[in-house]
Amino acid sequence: MQRLSLSPLLIASAFALAPVTVLTVPTGAHAQAVSQDYRCTNLPAQVRAAASASNDAAAVARAQRFLATGVSLCEARSEGPAARQFRSALRILGVEEARADNGNAVAAASANPSGN
Repeated sequence: MQRLSLSPLLIASAFALAPVTVLTVPTGAHAQAVSQDYRCTNLPAQVRAAASASNDAAAVARAQRFLATGVSLCEARSEGPAARQFRSALRILGVEEARADNGNAVAAASANPSGN
């Protein structure tokens, strides 16, 4: 039986490269899905539009702080907390969130399964 000799350089390089392979950042479809999340694309745009249409400077300043925090959370891939920040900004400005899709479609379908 032959003895397999592992050089200390080979062992050291394996340990050095192990964290690099484990901690790689996901790319591709997952990163694209995160960047296209409704909460991080449409909600900030709604806050910006509402802030530009508002006449209350104090409310706009407060909403801008919530907007900045929400954008930072989106960059950190925390869409849920970011959406809460954006919705708080909209509430401060006295604007309802405009949803592109019908969020009540599932609730309506489950409440009336026959479709009538």
